Amino acid sequence: MTAEPVSIAEGVVPRTFAVLEVLAQSSEPMRLSAVALRLGLQKSTAHRILAALIGLGFAQQSPETGCYSATLKLWELGANVITEHPIKRAASGFLQELQRATGETVSLVIRADDDVLYLDKMISPRPIRFTTRIGSRVPAPLTAGGKAILAHASDASAVLERTAVALGDRRRLDVAALTAELEQVRERGYAMAGYQPGVVGFAAPIMTRGPEAAAAISVSAPAERVDEAGRREIIEHLLSTCASMAERVGRL
Repeated sequence: MTAEPVSIAEGVVPRTFAVLEVLAQSSEPMRLSAVALRLGLQKSTAHRILAALIGLGFAQQSPETGCYSATLKLWELGANVITEHPIKRAASGFLQELQRATGETVSLVIRADDDVLYLDKMISPRPIRFTTRIGSRVPAPLTAGGKAILAHASDASAVLERTAVALGDRRRLDVAALTAELEQVRERGYAMAGYQPGVVGFAAPIMTRGPEAAAAISVSAPAERVDEAGRREIIEHLLSTCASMAERVGRL
């Protein structure tokens, strides 16, 4: 099925970034016609933008196929931004300690519009591990980390509504049930979620000076590996780690 064209703002700069984003998100090099169709652009416009991106070093064209792809220059810029992010710098030691204590995969997420963005991750050395890539985004209401952040967000209801519309029939969200769940998360201090079947996630927010969460730390594990005692132990380590990190971030 052909994807619907992406809605982009008028102007050269928004269109240029839209083309670069499409190339970066594609799992394989793209033909000029595919880029134009995806963004609802004329082929001539898409060609000019791609030529400019090649000149700037952000895109490349295969001499064999004529297809376009993003270069590593975009990754270099993103890597610099992530490395210098104050929350990521502060979190490294805490994530390592939590991963050693639980033996499971530990992630650091921040809010990015209606999604959560994975800033860092410590992978479990144990078999059957669950992982998302650093730099990937997931709709916030679907993840434990996202729920931990949204529980303290002033616009949480709006995020739930927009996400429900965006997901549509692919994954129906019960907005009323999620609203009640966020209230429970705020009261008990942690969230739970099963983003993928057979996987359980626990997360707690990093609360600093303001009323909203600066980030969240999550612990993900196969459900079959987490019994009631294991659940309590993970939550205890998680809450302790987030409290310590909040104190550290608050001093930055």
